[in-house]
Amino acid sequence: MSRIPSIEKFAGHLITKSPSVRPMFGDDIEISVVTVCFNPLKAGRREVFLKNLDSVQAQEGVRLEHLIVDGDSQDGTLDWLKGYNNTHYDIRILSKADTGIYEAMNRAIALARGKYIIYLNSDDYFHDTRGMAFSIDRIENLKCDFTFAPVRFSDPSVRHNPQLDPQRRLYRFIISWCFSHQTMLTSRSLLQKIDGFDTSYHSAADYDLLLRMIEAGAKGCFVPLTFTTFSTGGFSEENYDASVLECILCLQNFFKDFYSVEMSHQEVEYIFKRRIYPSKYMYIYKHSQKLIRERFIGIPKGPIVWFSRWFNYIKYYLKCRNSSI
Repeated sequence: MSRIPSIEKFAGHLITKSPSVRPMFGDDIEISVVTVCFNPLKAGRREVFLKNLDSVQAQEGVRLEHLIVDGDSQDGTLDWLKGYNNTHYDIRILSKADTGIYEAMNRAIALARGKYIIYLNSDDYFHDTRGMAFSIDRIENLKCDFTFAPVRFSDPSVRHNPQLDPQRRLYRFIISWCFSHQTMLTSRSLLQKIDGFDTSYHSAADYDLLLRMIEAGAKGCFVPLTFTTFSTGGFSEENYDASVLECILCLQNFFKDFYSVEMSHQEVEYIFKRRIYPSKYMYIYKHSQKLIRERFIGIPKGPIVWFSRWFNYIKYYLKCRNSSI
């Protein structure tokens, strides 16, 4: 059974708010910015949700729509959204009960009109008006399937996270979640091809999705612009231990499906938590480096980058040789 529902199932529930002044370019939609929410006003997120809405309307040089998938909020969210004055782009709203965030994200794949989709949570926002234009330019010109970019955290005390500078963490991109989906512009056709998010996961379906994108041969390209602010303290952080267990399961399945390697839970847990391959699995690490060269486009190059890459490889190799498993 497909995880992505049919459009007809929800078409009658869609509310479309068109701005009074239409954009000067045509009506063809390039990007669907998707925001999933449930009772955000009750949770005290009215102000940051307003930032989210305003930041999408402020994007420049791109044809987009803002698709809001609401889980049948009962806190006045729907009336509040209807009263929002969108000045540039269509806002389309679906308010219907769902089983969780990933079912809502799959509904968005079915309903989106854009060629590409980006998921922007209700408490996240674009702080740079050029973000979508930069992303669409990279994905079209470099002929890739998804883009990724650094992300800024709402809590300035958060440091040393791979999401801040993902192109410097690609050497371990399989064994850690080094991309933020709030910066990832992804081909809608790719999401349809791999049947969207696996709703059996509660908090790690985005990590599972990336691994399945890799399995499907998807190519990614780096956008050298930090344009998204990510709000800390979300569901995954509040349920950190459960999220880690799900990530370990995702990674274990990936090793089995992609490399035909049956790793124990203990081995995969060691790899995921320490970001280090045991020495007997170094051949998988070497293969992942080949994947990076083949699948990731637009990463900075040059002698300094080359030297840094080899220095990090040697340092990483020594860590793996000294692994305790």
